[in-house]
Amino acid sequence: MIETIELPELVIIGLMVEAPWQELPEKVPAAWRQLFAADTGATSFLEASLSVEGGIYREIVGYLAARKSEVPDGMTKVIIPPQRYLRLKHDGPLTDIADGLGKLLAYAKASGLAATDMKLDFGYLPGLPDGRHELHVALAPEPLRLA
Repeated sequence: MIETIELPELVIIGLMVEAPWQELPEKVPAAWRQLFAADTGATSFLEASLSVEGGIYREIVGYLAARKSEVPDGMTKVIIPPQRYLRLKHDGPLTDIADGLGKLLAYAKASGLAATDMKLDFGYLPGLPDGRHELHVALAPEPLRLA
């Protein structure tokens, strides 16, 4: 079931991946392996697709952190402001996550909602097993309406 939710500010610390679409299937899992090999003490992992510019996708694989958390060497911190999202729970193979995000984008279009390039995928675990993920697509802010 697709639902509309609001998420508070999110602070993500992790590894930035910048690559064209065809390189993401190699570079993103490599970044996950590197992140899981680091001794961060983190327990809540996610991947955030931040933007697409000139065919280059900008993503961060990382973990949720407090705003004042120290950033380990070689990692970066990204702060995502509070916003509205479409959310879908995904149970199954990691390879089907792109289909779930596609469903969210199709739902947004059919519902007249303006989706953005920002996508969140919560649920990653060391070893990258299949399982439950929460997929999110950010919605553009609604324009103010006069009553």
